[in-house]
Amino acid sequence: MFFRYFCLIVLSLIFDFCIAQEKEITVPSSLAFSGGTEYGNFFRTNDPLKSYQRSDYMGYSFQVLKQTNGKKDWEKAYNYPQYGIGFFAFDFLKNKEMGSPFGIYGIYNGKLKQWGKLKWYHSVNFGISFNSNPFDEDHGYYNTSVGSKTNMFISLGTGMYYELGKHFDLGLNLKFNHLSNGSLKFPNKGLNTYAPQLSLVYYPERAVSHVRDTVFVDHKRYNTLEFSVFGGRKNIFYRGGQRDELRKRYDGFNYSVYGAEAFYMRQYSPKSAYGIGIGVTHDEQYNHTMYISDSTLYQKKRFSNDRLLFSVIPTYRLMIGKLYVNIGAGYYIFKKERKYDSPAFFQKIGLHYQITDRLFASFGINAYDLHIADYLEWRLGYTFSKKERR
Repeated sequence: MFFRYFCLIVLSLIFDFCIAQEKEITVPSSLAFSGGTEYGNFFRTNDPLKSYQRSDYMGYSFQVLKQTNGKKDWEKAYNYPQYGIGFFAFDFLKNKEMGSPFGIYGIYNGKLKQWGKLKWYHSVNFGISFNSNPFDEDHGYYNTSVGSKTNMFISLGTGMYYELGKHFDLGLNLKFNHLSNGSLKFPNKGLNTYAPQLSLVYYPERAVSHVRDTVFVDHKRYNTLEFSVFGGRKNIFYRGGQRDELRKRYDGFNYSVYGAEAFYMRQYSPKSAYGIGIGVTHDEQYNHTMYISDSTLYQKKRFSNDRLLFSVIPTYRLMIGKLYVNIGAGYYIFKKERKYDSPAFFQKIGLHYQITDRLFASFGINAYDLHIADYLEWRLGYTFSKKERR
């Protein structure tokens, strides 16, 4: 579930990439402060949620935003977006047993169109939430939406803003929110909400715009050779017969995943690159199997010696300044599949940040079947070769 909504972030960024054109340039950049409230419902996506009589909730947010001014090339290429940090809190009203999630997230707001004082924005928020009430049969809580108190938070939105005067904008947005843990803890069906949101934005100093006829073009293109190492964890539960009975007594097993990958990337525009990678992965789950004996759940080694997974990964990259979005579809070329195994074909989406011109870090998701998160991966890498194309 988590992978599906992480994909929506990427689609939203690509949508902004496709339609944003430079038509104006702003003078001094400034901070802005936004407060919002939303009243909506959660989707009844599993049986426990369907049993609730009411599905409404309240949400509250506060954001600190930075309005870009075109000082950096990527700001011009993406039509002077806003970015910043936000805080949120959920109140599930009549369903207090679901907990009271709150958290912090990063923000990207892209302006799609403006008609005088009326502006159309879309937003992508990504962060972490705390204080959810997880599935816990020992304490009589059977909601399988989330299995952990700490979860990833994704929010997508689009809406209209109207300039009330020199310092204020009034906004009306349509929001979609998602909470899940990316298979770090079983169960992980995910919790999804939707709502209209009313917000008020305060600009201590509003940026002034003027139209410019020329379009910014960056002619620099690079070919890069990159190497990185990664690691992650996942919580896996038995998938065979007697699963429901065993779930009452066991939490599943935790497995580590780690490996290394090398990529060759070719930049073909100021915003995009493509390439191919090869990787080697050690997956503890692949090297173990679960079985039942006398109604007891066990695990054992699957092979006499641990086996590595070798992969080939074609990849697309969306470039937003020092932040990249990497989208890949790979295949484990020698993987021996068994019943209930994840397939050899997998998908990857990651947020990649260039710490320096050579050193980078990344956080992403490895998934299968285009919507099921297998594990979250943390990555550190180095660019060995960066050559400008002529």
